[in-house]
Amino acid sequence: MTTELVDNDVHDPRQPGYRRRRALSTVGAFSLMLTISLSIALGFLVVPGSQHFGVTTAQFLLWYSIYTLSSAGVFTLLGKVMTVRGPKVVVISSAILVTACLVGMAYAPTITVFYLLSIPLGFGWAGCTSLAANAIVIGWHVHSRRGTILGIVAAATGLGGFTWGFLFPPVIAAGGWQGGLLTIAAFVVVLAILPGVFLISNPPRAAVTPTAEMPADKRKAMRAGIGAVVVVLTVAAAIFGLESAFSNIMPAVFAADDIDLAMAGLLVSYYSICGMLAKPVLGYLNDRFGIRATLAFLSLAYVVGLPGMAVLSGNGVATYYVVLPLAALALATPTIALPLVTVQSVGRARFPVVYGTVISGLWIGLALGAPAWGLTFDLFGSYNVALALAGVAGIIGITLSLFAIRAGRRAVKSAEPPGPGTAPAPAVA
Repeated sequence: MTTELVDNDVHDPRQPGYRRRRALSTVGAFSLMLTISLSIALGFLVVPGSQHFGVTTAQFLLWYSIYTLSSAGVFTLLGKVMTVRGPKVVVISSAILVTACLVGMAYAPTITVFYLLSIPLGFGWAGCTSLAANAIVIGWHVHSRRGTILGIVAAATGLGGFTWGFLFPPVIAAGGWQGGLLTIAAFVVVLAILPGVFLISNPPRAAVTPTAEMPADKRKAMRAGIGAVVVVLTVAAAIFGLESAFSNIMPAVFAADDIDLAMAGLLVSYYSICGMLAKPVLGYLNDRFGIRATLAFLSLAYVVGLPGMAVLSGNGVATYYVVLPLAALALATPTIALPLVTVQSVGRARFPVVYGTVISGLWIGLALGAPAWGLTFDLFGSYNVALALAGVAGIIGITLSLFAIRAGRRAVKSAEPPGPGTAPAPAVA
């Protein structure tokens, strides 16, 4: 049944246990964001994995493209399932699949088997990480602190990345290839399966109004408007994903600026801390000043952050300590601003399914981003062109986001019945 976007909670927050379930579910969402950061731990397996299978680094990393694209292909479907069944069952089943795939990959006899297991790994990863975490936070938190809580929960990715950077080198040194993968599988059990079972509750459903009795012209206008919003947000997400690939190639960017490996590692840790702090800051800005002001601030961060690295290239390490915090703010856009823009555009009731489509664009952008950054280095001998273009692309993505908010609200308003008795437009945030 097609539904109109109405963002009213049909459950009474005063019911016994409501606040406890909301708090526990928020902790569960934080744990799912920690699970996302395990992808950083997987990066430590590149060298031992290549040696284990006797292949080049490029051949080994093909698994990452397979896993990323398979995730992108199921986000929309999983969003629909979450809309109907809630995120809890999706999280548990997906995390079990991820754990099984990681164990299988640890004992894969050939690189071909490893590739094949990357496909269901991507399916499972899509269901127990960012989509579910954001659906839980957006679903449970409808008050004025939504952005701040979303930012605090998302900060778990930075905390996890900082932790895995210290933990996994000795783990792999002691346990090798198999030990590293089995340790990651154990963390998925702790961070995703157990919270899915014991902490996460399905958020209250937003009220929906059937549109079967709506005049055909209004129904058509609303569907067309929402469809346009989904397309625009997905394109914006892909653009943000292209830029976010910077996080995966930072050491190469620093090396191109003649920064040694030890200092590059320190700058990566510094960036991770900045990213961890940037997410709550962006969430607070949204709660305090609204999404449009937040996007305007992000525009400034995009202009000064990554392009600033290009302008200041060759001036030493000190400049990075000034520019990296702004870059971290800009590159927190997919994690914080994108879900907030989505819920502002289409409402809480439709958020899981729409965000599932939007985030698929993000992952496609991530899959294409790293080789695109590498291509600019091959063509120009540095990453400065890519850094400058990242600022331009960020402005384009933010402009598309503002358009999506306006178009989404217009689509909702188009579904209102005419006349003096018309109810005011439903809140979509």
